[in-house]
Amino acid sequence: MDEVRLQQLADNIRQDLDLLKGFEDELRFTSDPRSIARYRREIERQRESLARNQREYDEIMKSVQDVIESYSVPERELQDTLNAIQQTLSEIRQNKTGQYNPQLVGEVEKVTEIVADPKLDSTHKLKYSIPIIPKILSYEGEIELKSGLNLKKAWQSLKARLRGK
Repeated sequence: MDEVRLQQLADNIRQDLDLLKGFEDELRFTSDPRSIARYRREIERQRESLARNQREYDEIMKSVQDVIESYSVPERELQDTLNAIQQTLSEIRQNKTGQYNPQLVGEVEKVTEIVADPKLDSTHKLKYSIPIIPKILSYEGEIELKSGLNLKKAWQSLKARLRGK
């Protein structure tokens, strides 16, 4: 529901801005006192509508950001996940012949380099989806990691980006 309302508010804000610009352009080119007064009233009405829609949009976004911040993953859990990934990759690398498909083994080699070498200078993307209201509203995004796999820093970066910093 919030996702639909956010889209409606974004559309309303865009329409308010378009109308506001149109009225301001008309005001600029008219010399009739009645038209000037009418355009000024319309401009004021559009500014009020724009401010009202922007306030509601900001309030909903703040609640969304608060929910996202509450989904903080503990550092220990991130480290345990990384350790499990490294262990699985190691097992696949050790048993490469016979049990696993050669394409999988090749991909494992690439992923192992990424996880093992924090100074690897390449771009990696972390895609995430956070359910805010199950089956109704979720937040999706991706983060680019440029120098290694520092999940804690990536999570902090995501939270900072959502706060507008």
